[in-house]
Amino acid sequence: MAQQQPPRRDAGDAPPYTREEMDYILNGIGTRRRAFSATLSGAVDGAGDWLRRHWLACVNGALAAYVGLAYLTPVLFSVGADGPASTIFRAYRVVCDELPTHSLYVGGYQACLCARCTAIYTSMLLVGLALAVVRRTRVVQGLRWWMWGIAMTPMALDGFTQLFGLRESNVWLRLLTGAIFGIATAAFTLPQLEAAARMESAPAASPARR
Repeated sequence: MAQQQPPRRDAGDAPPYTREEMDYILNGIGTRRRAFSATLSGAVDGAGDWLRRHWLACVNGALAAYVGLAYLTPVLFSVGADGPASTIFRAYRVVCDELPTHSLYVGGYQACLCARCTAIYTSMLLVGLALAVVRRTRVVQGLRWWMWGIAMTPMALDGFTQLFGLRESNVWLRLLTGAIFGIATAAFTLPQLEAAARMESAPAASPARR
């Protein structure tokens, strides 16, 4: 089929455009728009498919980076990189109170995460790594919501009794209660995300032949 040629316009002609010219312009816009939409749709579908296959690696990578950066900060302080270390320390203050009495230290310098937050995110990472191995051979069932609620109770009791001055917690209790909550949170959420990813990735069943 011969390629469509643009309509001719004499040098002295002025707008408005003729119907022939408008058809030519709109056809060109429509073609480019369809091509752009197809490209964008393909990119979105490809990104979604990649994320369904690699979501757990993304979660584990984010947790590892989050905890690792928090404990890289005191190392940076110890080698004299105070500028970057201070920037990271201030950024983490948005998500953690960073109380010196509740925190862990590396080389005499405070980490960006308190003991309880360290235990929560580290235990979540460990569960995520375990799931990455176990899911290859079996489907992992997540905790029920009420189990997750029970696992939250020790941390809540430890935190609120100290907050209201009834008792004083210690680093070991913060680590223990944080780890219990972190394990339960990961065991509650990650298998559900895995099930959703499997469901999205499963091919649609073909209709039965009559």
